[in-house]
Formats: sequence, C-alpha cells, structure tokens
Amino acid sequence: MKSRLFALSCAARAGASDRRPKSPRRAVVVGSERLEQRTPLSASPAVVMLSATTSDSQSVTIDYTVNQARTAAQPLQFGVYRSSTSQFGPDASLVDVVTLGPANPAGAPPLDSSGQSALAPGTHQVTLSLPGGLPPFPQKPYVLVVADPSSPAATTNPQETAAFRVYTIGVVTHGGIQDPSWTHGPPWELQTAYMMKHEGYDSVIAYNWALLSSTPGEAIKQSPRLARFIMHAASTFPPSAPVDLQLIGHSEGTVVNTYALVKLSTELTPGLKAGYIDDTLLDPHAANNNVPGKQYSNAGVLGGLANTLISNYQGTANDPRAYVPAIVDQAQVFYQHNNAAASAIYNLWGQVPVVSMGPVVHYYNLSPTGATHSGNTGVALWYRNFIAPTLGDQAPLEQALQLNGRIDAPASVASSHHIPITTVATNQPGFSGTAAPGSQIRLYLGPVNRPSSIGLAAWTRADSQGVWTMTTRRPLHSGRYRAVVNAFSRTLRTRPGLTVVPTAPLGLLYVEAPRGS
Repeated sequence: MKSRLFALSCAARAGASDRRPKSPRRAVVVGSERLEQRTPLSASPAVVMLSATTSDSQSVTIDYTVNQARTAAQPLQFGVYRSSTSQFGPDASLVDVVTLGPANPAGAPPLDSSGQSALAPGTHQVTLSLPGGLPPFPQKPYVLVVADPSSPAATTNPQETAAFRVYTIGVVTHGGIQDPSWTHGPPWELQTAYMMKHEGYDSVIAYNWALLSSTPGEAIKQSPRLARFIMHAASTFPPSAPVDLQLIGHSEGTVVNTYALVKLSTELTPGLKAGYIDDTLLDPHAANNNVPGKQYSNAGVLGGLANTLISNYQGTANDPRAYVPAIVDQAQVFYQHNNAAASAIYNLWGQVPVVSMGPVVHYYNLSPTGATHSGNTGVALWYRNFIAPTLGDQAPLEQALQLNGRIDAPASVASSHHIPITTVATNQPGFSGTAAPGSQIRLYLGPVNRPSSIGLAAWTRADSQGVWTMTTRRPLHSGRYRAVVNAFSRTLRTRPGLTVVPTAPLGLLYVEAPRGS
C-alpha cells in the first residue's frame, strides 16, 4: 500500500504594482502669466535605506546611503521589526535595535563590508547580528529595517525603511499505529494544519502515512518522502526569498521529521538556508527498546500482555532515536510521564531528554494536566487546543512559559552525547536563569550512577522581570550529579488545562570541592 499525503497550501503571490495613469498637471492662470503648479519635494532624510535581506535568519544585511555625516558621538541606529505589510507603522513589532557607533566618542567608527566608516557620507553595506534571530512569524511575514526609528519621519518617509518578505512552510506529522480508515490522516493533524493555514502559513503539509503506520519500521522510510514534499513547497516561492520551516511531530512522527531534516541538511535551497527552522516534538517516542529510561506505564490484568506486545513491536521496528539536528534554530518538547489508568492498559511516555546537535531545547511537562500519549487527553490534542491556534502570532503561551537555566560556573564542556558537563570548585554551586515572572523555581539533583534517585536541592521564585538565582540549600559531597530545574506559575494554574511545568535539564554537574569548603 502506498501512503498518502494531505497538504494544505496557500502559495503567496506577489501583489501587482499600482499602475494608475498619472493625472495631467494643472495650470493656474494669473493675469497674462501661465504658472505650472508643482508638488514640493520632501527633503532627503539623513539616511536612505536601499535594501535589506538575510542569508541565515540570524542577521540582516542592509544597504543604505548616508547623506549627512555622522560621528562616533552621533551613532546611527537601525530598528529591525516584523510587520504584516512592507510599511513601517503601528503594526510593526520590534525585534531588535542595533546601534552603529561606540558609546565612547574617541573610539574608532564602525566599518562597513568594504572596510570604510559605516557613518561617513556615501553608500554602505553592513550586516546586523540579531541574537534572537528571526523566528517564524506568519501573521507578520515582512522584516523591516528602519533607519533612526525614533525620528518623527520614520513612519512617514518610506525612504527610511527597507523590507523583505519571508515565506513559511508548516509541517504536521502524526505517529504510528493510526486508524487506517483515516484516509487523510488523524483528525488532530488535519485540524492543526488547518489552524496553521488560517494563522497565515504560506504552505502547510499534513503528512499522512496512516495506512503504513502499523507496520514496524515504516517510520524511517517516510523521511526522504517528506523531505521531497518540503523541497517542492519551497520551490513555489520566489527564488531570492527566505523560507522558514516549522515542523510539528507526534510520537513516531518525530522520527519522520528528524530524518527528513537530516536529508534536507545536504540539499537545502538558498531560500531554506536563509530561513529559520523551528522543530516541535510532541511526546517523542521512537519504537526502540534500547532508548534509555522507562518508556511506558501499564496497568490492570492485561498490563503484562501489553508489555510483551510493545516490546515485540519496538524490537522489530528498531527506529533510530529522534533528536534535534544541527540545522535547527529552535526546538521545544511537550511531553508527559503519567501512569496508565486500569482502563487504558498502557500509556507510552515521551522519551526525554532529547539529544540536540544544535540549539538549547525547551521542555514543557504536561503530566500535571493529566495528559496521555494519545487519545482524547493526548499531548497532540493539548497542543492543538492551546498552542496551534496562536502559532501565527509566535505562540505567546509557549513564550510566556519558557524556562531557561544554567549552572553558574566559569567553564562548561559538552560530552560526546551532547550533554553539557559543568565542573565547579565549590560544594554550594549557584544556578540562575529566566522564567515566567513570579514562577516557583525548583532545582533537583541526583547522582549520575542512580538514575531513579533525584531530590529537591533548592527553590526560589522568579522576580517581576522573570529573573531567578539560587544556590543549593545544603553543601554537596564531591561527585557527579544530574541537574534539572522546573518552574510552576500559579497565575496559569487557574486556567483549565494549563497546569504545565516547564522543565530545563541542565546537564551533568561535577562537584570537585571538599565538603564544608
């Protein structure tokens, strides 16, 4: 049997230029003289924007002309915005403001791409770095770069703005063992894809392999095919335009997406290279018995039978493990580890943490919501209900819940398994990060050689800006620990279905200090 694809696409078309016929100039007769009425020309701005583009989604390259000399004491500012149109106005959302020129007037002026002063009169090209990059923003597909954005003329003079359009492809991939009667794929997948199209995505692929999904080992075979569909969708956009890619996969669908990205990494088009790649994993679960840690919970008299069936299926499938490839710019994992109810027989667990070859992965633990792997309380349905309807606006809830943490130490290295290892010379190390303002932050530590043993080691509360810091409550013995921090926001708990616990694995902590030091 052949798998089928259900795709929802909305190819964006460039708007036709306005070609209204010019009105004839009117003459005003004064006495015997005939005077031609003219519209006064506005003064040219100090800086005229010529063009803007991106080659990597982490910066913008601009061409501009300086008409009035600037000095180091008068730095030049460029505002980078996202907007629904190419015009700078109230609709624009600020990404970043980049200043060219040192704070110290005696300092050397910044240089353009040709090695000349970027502030001197003339035409220049400069690349502006954006620490947060340009994540997908389907409702605001235009990137604007505005010279001197705080000046009154910035919103009225189009010469001060350069813009380019970004196109966005969305991918939704279901997991294994689906009802074969779903000829177009599972309902949650189709509904999520529809929402994404409605939210402004230019093309949405609801990847359907339901007919083959019950056959062990079929997941990895879907990846090259999905990669071809993505390449085809990207080819429908202007060749010079950046193309963002946002993938959402559930369960074994995360395996399909992972290795589609691996395939794409060697054949990205210039547009995809210039775009941003966002990877979302919903309860990632490769059918593989060798993935470390507990993989599921079973219950009732049939629990033992379920255990045998799952082990046999996974042993035959032997899926490669889902991970975050290096070409990904941003990744998030929504997962649950709930026990199976007696009526459910078994409940698969999300396989976390996920190895990342690229970005830091943000985790959201849905266990407190009562989520399960699939069904009416499945992680995929939770995501459809609470996140998918706002993806076009960059998922504000996901951003609000985001937890970041680190071990405060001068040196950190990565192991061969891409797990950060931090060595400290104190037995009461410090930890810090950001979370939702007012969140309760809890730190858990456990010995590396005892994976099932982990305990509360410190706690604090994020301040009004979302910043938190803490140290362990008690001195630690020298040794190796696993470190995990999570956050809980009481303000969100009052909303039904939103008891989410953002979680951040901090890697391995090596304490090399005598107790009491």
